[in-house]
Amino acid sequence: MDELQDEQICPYCDYVVEDHQSNWDEKEEDITCSNCDKSYTVRAVYQFEGFQIEKQCESCGEWTEDGMLLCGCQED
Repeated sequence: MDELQDEQICPYCDYVVEDHQSNWDEKEEDITCSNCDKSYTVRAVYQFEGFQIEKQCESCGEWTEDGMLLCGCQED
C-alpha cells in the first residue's frame, strides 16, 4: 500500500484508529488491530515544508521574521 492515508486505518478490516491512539512517530510500529486482531505495520510520513527564520532585534530583543529590518522600535 503506497498511498498515504489521513487516518490510521487497519488494512484488513478498515477500522479507523482514534487520533489519540494512532502512531504519530516516524519510526515503524507493529500494530494489532483491536477490531479484527490482525497485525500490520504503520509509521507517520511527514513532508518538510521549509525553515521559518526569525531575527532578534539587538536593541529591544523582539523577534522579527524580516532579518533585514529593525522590528520598529526606537533605536538610538
